[in-house]
Amino acid sequence: MPHPDPLEVVTQFNRAWEAGDIEAALTYVADDAVYELHVSDEVLPFGGTTAGRAAIEAMLRRIRADWEYILYRPLPLTQAGNIVRFQVEFMYRHRASGEVLSGRFRLVMRIEDGLIKRADEYHDRAKVEAFMRLVGRSEQR
Repeated sequence: MPHPDPLEVVTQFNRAWEAGDIEAALTYVADDAVYELHVSDEVLPFGGTTAGRAAIEAMLRRIRADWEYILYRPLPLTQAGNIVRFQVEFMYRHRASGEVLSGRFRLVMRIEDGLIKRADEYHDRAKVEAFMRLVGRSEQR
């Protein structure tokens, strides 16, 4: 049986993630997948490289515990072979501080055998670092 089209895999992952259904999102992630959030783990506890579905699940649960999703809107996806690229318009409320971070980030996903094998998430690192410094100060008040 042929594997689903990479665009369909990413679309279904995004639908599940946007709905907050981590279990459904994980059905599109390979056991040995790698998720790299290109922000230092010194800035965000789940930044850097996370390898393996179990570790990715823990990371995704931590993200949802720390951030309320106000908006997660994937913009049009483009595909080149098994690589899918897209931007996401987002607005997240940092639960501990109540402050809102918004903007766009880029995701590049590699699909193998009908599953996400690698995901690279690129944010405006300076903006995220400044935001985390701001909320760190507000939490200390």
